[in-house]
Amino acid sequence: SQPSASAEGADKVRLAQGSSDRNHINEWMRQFAFIPGQRAGADWNFETPSTVPLNVTPSLIQMPGAAKRELYEYPARISDVKEAEQAETFRMQAVEADHERVTGKSNVRFLEAGRRFTPYEEPHPEHQYEEHVITSITHWVVDRSYETTENEQEYRNAFEAIPSRVPLTPHRDTKRPRIEGAQVAIVAGPSGEEIHTDQYGRIKVWYPWDRRAKKDGSDTCWIRVNQAWGGGTWGAQVIPRIGMEVMVSFVDGDPDRPLVIGVVPNPKNPVPYDLPANKTRMVLRSNTHKGSGFNEMTFEDENGKENMFFHAQKDQTTRVRNDRTKRIDRHEVASIGGNRAVEVAGNQKHEIGGSVNTVVGGTGPMAMALMGAVQGISGHTAGLLAQAGQIAGGGGPGLASFATTLASSALGFLGAGGLMAREGVVDGSNPRTDAGTALAGSGTGVGDDAAGLFPMPGIMNTIVGAFKSDTIGVARAEQIGVSKVTNVGQTSLESVGKFKKIAVGEEFVIECGDSKFIMKSNGEVIILGKTFNFVATDHFQLRGTPIDLN
Repeated sequence: SQPSASAEGADKVRLAQGSSDRNHINEWMRQFAFIPGQRAGADWNFETPSTVPLNVTPSLIQMPGAAKRELYEYPARISDVKEAEQAETFRMQAVEADHERVTGKSNVRFLEAGRRFTPYEEPHPEHQYEEHVITSITHWVVDRSYETTENEQEYRNAFEAIPSRVPLTPHRDTKRPRIEGAQVAIVAGPSGEEIHTDQYGRIKVWYPWDRRAKKDGSDTCWIRVNQAWGGGTWGAQVIPRIGMEVMVSFVDGDPDRPLVIGVVPNPKNPVPYDLPANKTRMVLRSNTHKGSGFNEMTFEDENGKENMFFHAQKDQTTRVRNDRTKRIDRHEVASIGGNRAVEVAGNQKHEIGGSVNTVVGGTGPMAMALMGAVQGISGHTAGLLAQAGQIAGGGGPGLASFATTLASSALGFLGAGGLMAREGVVDGSNPRTDAGTALAGSGTGVGDDAAGLFPMPGIMNTIVGAFKSDTIGVARAEQIGVSKVTNVGQTSLESVGKFKKIAVGEEFVIECGDSKFIMKSNGEVIILGKTFNFVATDHFQLRGTPIDLN
């Protein structure tokens, strides 16, 4: 813009205090005001958290004790140090413009706002005045033609001015709008998407009062989301999804600084479990992105029904950098639908206070079916076991009880109630509706039934459906306190590469049909059979004292 013609006109204006002549300044009063010695401002920019935008700008006007008079503002609406320096410079200039001002009155008709002029005194040329700029002026014109014969109009004005060397920077007098409290908003995003966010986890929203909202996020700014915890690549991260109802607050009441402070449920996006029926549950449930699955962590606090429920829709991964300790005071039931691999770099120790049953080749009812292959020899094995106990004179009633259970082929298997509970664990109802309550009940049922798997503690039962192979690199030691029974249905072969020794304390018997070989600890050896054939390809020797041949 260009100044007016009058503003570029004559720059000399006569000053004559009290004069009523035309085109004179007849009143001139200088005013001085104390101003802050420096302006300072700071703000917060979350994109530069290690640097707080801050600037201190001292005044060019030197006054006693100026440094003690600081005008500080926060938030200063600045985003970086460069912007802070520029902003505080302008704000300091606005204050400096208030330090020295002139108020005057005149009848000079060509004075106007923005006009530069230099006063002078005709009788006192030694009084020097610097150039000033009029900042505001009020004009009065009075028509006195009805009072005088000259028909002259009366004109006068009153003005304010500052030296032209002072930058005339205006104050920021326009009040900024403020929003107190929080507002309801709906998360916005592109059509077909469920989650719309940026690298900071910010989202976009639309407000119900905005009748022109596009609701796709294209017409709104990114808004930060309050989290429970935030650290350097650690903390909490929950991103509200499109369509959710959120509450938006405004930092320092600034409409340009919205902040999502929470998500609230509504009939379209209800709570995970019906209320108030499930008021004792604390729930954290997510939903599969563009799917129907879910991950969940639920705490049930109902007295007597306390439960922690965890659900992983696909995978669950755990990494422990040091130790992991687990103590379960009652039952633990685990069901794995596929494969399981365990790798232990050091040592492994298992201690079982009761008994253990291991089945290879089937689970549940299929595990019990494996016994059908050896059902015919189970009774014989049990008989041999009882016989061995009688010969050894040990084992007592416990061994007889174990033999009886072994003969029934029920050793180590769940009963009808346990099998039914197992089905609830393996193929139970969807836990999304009950926070795993039914699953927990089924697991308890399996654990309770497992208490009756064995007639006594200290039993280890192993069932292998087809084949078992043991490969030992150096040595194997087997210690049995009382009796050992091995029952092979058809064939038993053994190959020893170098040396084999069998040491029997009292009596060693080998039976094959009508043939029997007996060795006793007193040195007596008895061989019984129908026909004996002795064949030697080289030397055959009998030695004894005496030798009886009948």
